[in-house]
Amino acid sequence: MTTTRTATKTTRLVRVGDTTIAVTERGHGRPVLLIHGGGENAEMMSAQADSIAAAGYRAITYDRRGTGDSGRDSWPGDGADQHADDAAALLGALGAERAVVLGLSTGGVIAINLTARHPELVSRAIAWEPPALGILPDGEQINDAMMAPALAHLADHPGDFVGAQAILLSAILGFPVDVDDPDFAAARANAEPMIVDEPAIPLKRFDSGDLAGKPVTIAVGSSSLDLISAAAQQLSHWIGTPVVEVQGEHEVYFSEPATLTAVLRTLAPTPHRDCG
Repeated sequence: MTTTRTATKTTRLVRVGDTTIAVTERGHGRPVLLIHGGGENAEMMSAQADSIAAAGYRAITYDRRGTGDSGRDSWPGDGADQHADDAAALLGALGAERAVVLGLSTGGVIAINLTARHPELVSRAIAWEPPALGILPDGEQINDAMMAPALAHLADHPGDFVGAQAILLSAILGFPVDVDDPDFAAARANAEPMIVDEPAIPLKRFDSGDLAGKPVTIAVGSSSLDLISAAAQQLSHWIGTPVVEVQGEHEVYFSEPATLTAVLRTLAPTPHRDCG
């Protein structure tokens, strides 16, 4: 195990199964595990983690297997199942069982799956705008259509994951994204996992038996995409709780991290600061 400490956070490599996971912790109190989305890594979660730690929680961020400083053993694996099992093993290694889990975008799909597969480890999961295409009738076809141009580019330009990522982002966002667009500079470091691993995660197939009564809340923003809204409604129906709607865009965890911290404090308050 390699450890680096600063005044505000601790970063280390933790052995998880057959690989290592790069983990950063901030603050003290009730543990909150943040699971990043596609094209993201733990460092990009810094503002959200700082906000959560300042609210009195132990904020835990990590690079998912295959991303950033984490290992790539047995990667890519079986999509959301591999990542959920990694998260479960990580919670055990950190002594953070019964954690609150905040999953962002496809990280939300992983958070739901973590709760379904390892319910003993999760006290509350909050899935922010999970693109759970696997539960929609035409979700797999939609996913394949979005990926097709990026994969065609990669076939013609082997190894050009940055170029393929730009094409995929253009399809997702609905406007052209250039390979050198400064707004996506941080995401370019995660281009390969976004292309080779990420597409399988939204296709995880849940059903009511997986989710009924589980401590999961689905939360969406005020400008949620139709596909995400449809998936959110179906997931919440199976869980048996309403969708939480808040003001904010999909990447509100970048632009206004206090928004999701407020959701967290409402759904999973700290014993002292929020409950008196």
